[in-house]
Amino acid sequence: MRRSWPQRLLIGFNVVLIVACLSGAGGLAYLYQRFGDLPRIDFGDGVLEKPPEDPGEPQNFLLVGSDDRANLDDPEAFGTAEETGESKSDTIMLVRVDPQEETAAMLSFPRDLEVEIAGTGNTARINTAFTAGGREGARRLIDTIKLNFNIPVHHYAEVDFKGFQRVVDAVGGIKVYVPNPVRDYGCEGGDCRNWTGLDIQQTGCVELDGEQALGYVRSRHFQEYREGRWRSDPTGDLGRTQRQQDFVRRALHKALSEDLLNPVRLNRLVDVAIDTVVVDRGLGVDDIVDLGERFRDLSPGRLQQYTLNQYVENKTTAAGAAVLALQDGPEVQAMFDVFRGEPADSDRPVSPSSVTIQVLNGSGRPNEARTTTDSLSTEGFQTQPPGNDTSDTATTTILYASGQEAKANLVSRYLEAENPVLRESSSLEAADVVLVTGEDFTGIRNEPRAADATTTTTDDSTTTTSAPELSDDELLERFLSGMAKNQCQN
Repeated sequence: MRRSWPQRLLIGFNVVLIVACLSGAGGLAYLYQRFGDLPRIDFGDGVLEKPPEDPGEPQNFLLVGSDDRANLDDPEAFGTAEETGESKSDTIMLVRVDPQEETAAMLSFPRDLEVEIAGTGNTARINTAFTAGGREGARRLIDTIKLNFNIPVHHYAEVDFKGFQRVVDAVGGIKVYVPNPVRDYGCEGGDCRNWTGLDIQQTGCVELDGEQALGYVRSRHFQEYREGRWRSDPTGDLGRTQRQQDFVRRALHKALSEDLLNPVRLNRLVDVAIDTVVVDRGLGVDDIVDLGERFRDLSPGRLQQYTLNQYVENKTTAAGAAVLALQDGPEVQAMFDVFRGEPADSDRPVSPSSVTIQVLNGSGRPNEARTTTDSLSTEGFQTQPPGNDTSDTATTTILYASGQEAKANLVSRYLEAENPVLRESSSLEAADVVLVTGEDFTGIRNEPRAADATTTTTDDSTTTTSAPELSDDELLERFLSGMAKNQCQN
C-alpha cells in the first residue's frame, strides 16, 4: 500500500486540522473559498451511505491511493504505465471518525487480498476493483467493500503519488526512526535493481522528504542492513502496512505539533489539497469545518489502527496468480464490527493486530529489542521501531496507555518472562503498549498462554522493577526517556 494514508491524513485528516487552525485564526471565509474548488465525484444515489443528520455521529471515510504516476517528476522510478498497466488502488484504507468521542480508527486492506469484485461475479485482488479509474473505478471499489465486508461507506477521498510527495514536502518532511540502513532492492523477472530509489544509509532519526517518504512507504523489496549483510523483509506487502501506519502516526503528530497557523505552510497544504485530492460531492466544507472544530485537540494515541495481516495466508489461484486469502473468524469480525458501528462484544478477545507495541531493550543483551520486535510482528502485532532503554532492568515491564490494560495483558501472555510487571502510563502516544525487556526475559511464544494461566503484577506505584537504587519515579522517567529517544518525534 502507499501514501494515501499520510496524504489523506494530512489532507483529509489534515484538511480537518488545517480547517481547525484557519477557523481559529479567523480565516474561515478564505477556507470556504479555497476548498470549494476541491475536485469532486458525483456517485449518484445508492453508492455511498447517507451521512447521519447529526454531524457528531460516527462516519466511515474510504481513503484510496491511486498508483497513477502521470504527475511524478520521475515516473519510471515507480514503474512505467507499460510495466504496471492501468491505474489501480495502491492503498485502500477505511477511517472511522467519531467526532463526539474525538477518536478515530483505521483499517487497511492489503492490495493483494482476494475478494469478489462487485458487479462481476469473479474473485480477484481487491485493488483491481479500481482498475477502470475515475468515477466507475471508485464506485466499484466502494461496492466491493460493502459486498465483502458489510461495512458502510459515507465519504470517499482519493490521491495520487504526486500528492503524497507534495504533502510531505509542504509540512517540512517527516522524521522516522531507522535503526539500520535500508533500501528497496529485489529481482522481478530477472530484473534486479533498486525499484523506488529508497536508499537510506543514515541511522537514527532521519527526516524524509517527499520523494524519500514515497519510496519508504511503497517499498515492496524492503531490505535492512543487519549483522553484516542485507536482509529482506519476509513479510513483503504486509510489511508495508506497518511502515505506512507508523508513518501516519508520525505525520499526524507533526501536523498537531507544528505551527499550522503559519500562512506559508497553510497555503502550501491547501494548494496540495486542491491539486491532488478528489472527494465525493457530499463532503462539504461545512462537514470539514465541524470535524476540524471537534478534532482540534486530537492526539495520535486516540487514532486506533487495525490490519488484516495476521489473518491472511498466501494462495495461488488456478490461473497461477499469487493472492492473499482472508481467514475469517471472531477476531476478524470484531475488527469489522468497529467500522460497522456494532457495539463491542466484551466476550470477544483482543487481537494482536489491534495492538500497537514498541519494544525497548532493558536487559542490555545485543539485538534483543530488534529480534523481539520481529517475533511480535510475526505474531500479528503492530510494531513500532525498537530501541534501547537507559537502565538495566531486572524485571520485564509492560507500560500501557490509559484504557489499554486488556492489550497489555494479551502481550504478557506471549512473553517468556517471570511475572512481568504491568504499569499504566499517561505519557504513551505512539503506541498502546511499550515492552521493556528485563533480565528475566527469554523470548516470545508462538502461541499465547491461556488467559487464566498468566501471572503478572500490576504496578500502581511502588513495585520495584529494576536496580534497587532507582525509585519508581526514576524508573518511569527512564522508560519514557528511552521511548522518546527512539520514537523520533516530529
